Amino acid sequence: MKQVLAALAAFCVLLGGCAPRNTSPVQEQGPESGVSQESLQGAASEAVPESSQEEKNQQEAVPESQPETAPQEGTAEESQPEAPEQEGPQPPQEMPEAGKTPDTSGAAEQDGDWMLILANYDHPIGDYEPELEVVVEGYPYQMDVRVAGIMRQMIADAKAQGVELLICSAYRPYSSQERNFNNSVQSYIAQGYSEQDATALTKRLIAEPGKSEHQTGLAADIVTPSYQMLDSGYAQTEAAKWLLEHAPSYGFILRYPADKTKITQIDFEPWHYRYVGVEAAKEISEKGICLEEYLGQA
Repeated sequence: MKQVLAALAAFCVLLGGCAPRNTSPVQEQGPESGVSQESLQGAASEAVPESSQEEKNQQEAVPESQPETAPQEGTAEESQPEAPEQEGPQPPQEMPEAGKTPDTSGAAEQDGDWMLILANYDHPIGDYEPELEVVVEGYPYQMDVRVAGIMRQMIADAKAQGVELLICSAYRPYSSQERNFNNSVQSYIAQGYSEQDATALTKRLIAEPGKSEHQTGLAADIVTPSYQMLDSGYAQTEAAKWLLEHAPSYGFILRYPADKTKITQIDFEPWHYRYVGVEAAKEISEKGICLEEYLGQA
């Protein structure tokens, strides 16, 4: 019998037939099966397609902490950009509007330097030009846009108390000052004064060009319909008395008092009022001083 089986096996080899199939799974084969573990691993490696093997090698080459591909757009980190530094909103500067009664409680006194500009013989202001606004509709007189509304309020309040205030002069540009000054000098010369004396007399009444408060846009000459003469007699009118008492509450002062002519170098002008702000106006009025003294420029 053994001879018959051996003969059949030899016959199969000669015909190129396959060896008897091992039905046990590869992983179940151990060293005892006669097939080494290394041989099995080599066979498994050869069974992996070339492309799959390359992908496996690439995956093994990329550290987990550093992904090979960049994060996709729209990720949480990229969709939340770093917020820029915010600057707080700047509050706009409030200025009195034409025809509107402004608040004089202090809002108009922000940036106070402009209110205390000094214009006199020792402090020329050159070609200073403020932003202007017509004070009373129908009249040509203008003042600094920050003050025009306050002047309107003062005029309206005086009228409500039975006092009529009338502006007869306000802002004057350098060219107007020059013309007025020269006309005054020529007028005195025509009366027989020398040019030197005529100039000296003019300086007592009119500031030289570039040295006039009217150029600041903060000053106005205020009279009343019943008395429009620019002389000392105006001080006796109800309008002049009302201004002397109430103007400081609106930020205006009598700019050229009778007892300060040596300091101001301007004769008494009961009609000339200048805006300096409520706080300064009240202090100047209560102390009986002039603007030069208040500013330490006397």
